[in-house]
Amino acid sequence: MKIKYKYLINDKTILFYGVYYENGELYTFVVHDDEVFLVAMPPMKLIDKTLMSYGSSFKGALHSSQLLLGKNRKMYPIKINESLDIWIFPTKSYKKENCVWFALNHVIDTKSQGVQITKVFLTHGHTIELAMKESAFREKRRNTDELKDKIVYNTKYSFMIDQPKKGYFIVEKNGRYLCKNYDKNKAEKEKIE
Repeated sequence: MKIKYKYLINDKTILFYGVYYENGELYTFVVHDDEVFLVAMPPMKLIDKTLMSYGSSFKGALHSSQLLLGKNRKMYPIKINESLDIWIFPTKSYKKENCVWFALNHVIDTKSQGVQITKVFLTHGHTIELAMKESAFREKRRNTDELKDKIVYNTKYSFMIDQPKKGYFIVEKNGRYLCKNYDKNKAEKEKIE
């Protein structure tokens, strides 16, 4: 199997999980578009390296998810990059090497194959069977949708602050800043004089 030494999670990353390579090191098995390969680093390092390249970190992204979704959840989803629309979620604790990470955009549907088996249908005709309840998988997917909705909403409407009809005039005097309502007429008169 092909091994990549430089790889970042991107919009074509469908899923990934940890596997031990022949040398005993934990690598990441990646389903990317129509191909599969190994990345020569553990999944958590791949996530953190990707987030760092986009100006964040795993710790920061996890903290953000906890703040937005509340502390009562388990196995939080992670925003990789909002503008590229990359949101991932784990099937198990991220500390477990057999945790599978899914990219939200690539999950099409699920089907129960029994009490503890779920088949996940993905883009490009890929499927994976997981040893977990379908309801648990759907809940993780819903949490990711909720995180995405909240971040997109906050980003979209953060600029909708009521703008004052009059501006403010800020001036430094004696090492302190004074802030006053800005009077356009008065400013025009001061300009003329």
